[in-house]
Amino acid sequence: MKLNRQRDLRTTLKKVTAVALTASAMFLLLGSIALVTPLAALAAEKQYLPSAPGNPTIHQVYYNTTVKREYIYNGQEWVPHDASINGYVLKKYKKPNPPQK
Repeated sequence: MKLNRQRDLRTTLKKVTAVALTASAMFLLLGSIALVTPLAALAAEKQYLPSAPGNPTIHQVYYNTTVKREYIYNGQEWVPHDASINGYVLKKYKKPNPPQK
């Protein structure tokens, strides 16, 4: 009886240790991600402007107050930053159909 109880305690201790190690690893990973990610990326400010800002940076977001639409800079141009981006990408980058013979 005593051996069964000791075995049960060891099993429980192993489970608790495994959970604690898993939680520690998760917190370590999340903490390192937070240290690597720049604060500007975590708290990006959206600007409200009538036209696109000059000297944009990649992933910069602004809301165009004239057309009432949000845009994001992709490194080359301002693109819609909403559900219409799917249609925009399809129109802009769709491969032309080959000529039919």
